[in-house]
Amino acid sequence: MHNLLRRFQKSDIDILILRLSLFIVYATFGVFKWFDFEVEALKPLISKSWLSFLYDWFGFYGASYVLGTIEGITYLSLFAGIFSPRAGIIGALGLLGTGVVTLSLLFQLGFDSFLFKDFLLIGGAIVLLKHELNRINP
Repeated sequence: MHNLLRRFQKSDIDILILRLSLFIVYATFGVFKWFDFEVEALKPLISKSWLSFLYDWFGFYGASYVLGTIEGITYLSLFAGIFSPRAGIIGALGLLGTGVVTLSLLFQLGFDSFLFKDFLLIGGAIVLLKHELNRINP
């Protein structure tokens, strides 16, 4: 048991589990952006916020697709970060940026559990960003 704990302490399995957890959550929400039910779910959030310009520029579906594309680049970069720290940095920054944007909606829309989860995503993004920077420049 002692050896198992020692191996765990010296490994990066925690970072891998964090990365894959964030990837799964973010990929799920990113893929949803391409379906009607998510387009409809976003309407009350986006239309009442500073992000409403997305509807003016792209329409309901186009705005959802733009968000889905951004999230797609982010989750693919998170996954690629397993092999490339530079890709991991892109993924972590994408996650951090979209998390901050999403949390900014709390000020206009009030508490919403859909938005509130982004506190956790931001925390994970910061941990991954630090890990990736240390991989590039130990």
